Amino acid sequence: MPYRRLPNTDQARVRVLRTALEESDRQHLRFVISYKTQHDLKMLLQKFEQAMGLYKQTYENQVNSNKDFQLVFRNARLYVSHFIQVLNLSVQRGEIKPEQKKLYHLDPNDYSVPDMVTADLVLDWGNNIIEGEKLRTKAGGIPFYNPAIAKVKVHYDIFKEYRDNQTFLQQNTTRYAEKVNELRQPIDDLIVDVWNQIEGFFNELPPFQRMEICKQYGIIYYYRKGEAELTPADDLPKPKEVIVSEELDNQINETGDAPNPQVMAESIIIDEEIVTEPEMPAMPDVEEMGSTTIAMKEIVPEDTLFEVDSIEMEPETIGGTDETPELKMDSVIPKKRQKRTAKQDTLLSLFFQ
Repeated sequence: MPYRRLPNTDQARVRVLRTALEESDRQHLRFVISYKTQHDLKMLLQKFEQAMGLYKQTYENQVNSNKDFQLVFRNARLYVSHFIQVLNLSVQRGEIKPEQKKLYHLDPNDYSVPDMVTADLVLDWGNNIIEGEKLRTKAGGIPFYNPAIAKVKVHYDIFKEYRDNQTFLQQNTTRYAEKVNELRQPIDDLIVDVWNQIEGFFNELPPFQRMEICKQYGIIYYYRKGEAELTPADDLPKPKEVIVSEELDNQINETGDAPNPQVMAESIIIDEEIVTEPEMPAMPDVEEMGSTTIAMKEIVPEDTLFEVDSIEMEPETIGGTDETPELKMDSVIPKKRQKRTAKQDTLLSLFFQ
């Protein structure tokens, strides 16, 4: 029998539960799934689908907003880096003193542009440039015009607004993702419970038929490596195997005669169940009726190892008369003669000795 495997995606979980619920509604009179389990399934499935829908919506909003955010991020980084380059060139030309770079949190002896590969670094350096330029102009310094600090501040504020919005969307996506993750374990436990009830309801069916019906309820089966697949032929009844006990065979082979049928109880194995046959009835007494007729009464059970056919016996003179004796066997209905085995012939001969 193949084994079951739980679904590994959220869509597969929803599909399995919905299939079991719909099939159970169509077969509501069979009580394949209990009413309590169906109620829990509906409530949990509704909650899980709602959480999945909110997560999907927030994730799509985050992705769509990220396209605009990347454009704003690139512009803000470009203006901040250009302003720092102009500042370094002014120091190299001697327009401002190197010590004034400390107002921008820059090293006076380092003329390279700081690393701004992340949004947080752009926010930090943008804020340092805006605050440093404000302090330098208050001290009487000439402001830079290419780019002007006002234009840098505009792009910085736009970037900060998009950054806050993107952070909010990321938080929403993370919150709904955690909610979906919390519901996965109860969903898996409910799937196992539903599958157990379905297989338990159809447990008495043959293997192939049971597997096909369970598939209709959403159960997923997988074959192991090298395992033979189930076919309709597996549901056909197996032929009965009759095996005579070895003790009887050995006794017949050694002595050449069958044991006494009046005390023998032969064991027959049928479909792996041992059935002991009842002892065969003893031979009836022969009653003499008059001088010419002998009545022979015998009870032959229908489930003996052989069938008694109509038997003709040669006439025998009893009491010195010339009349032919009449032999009767009551309660025996002649049947069509069938070919008997050697064992049946041996047992039959014992009755008429």
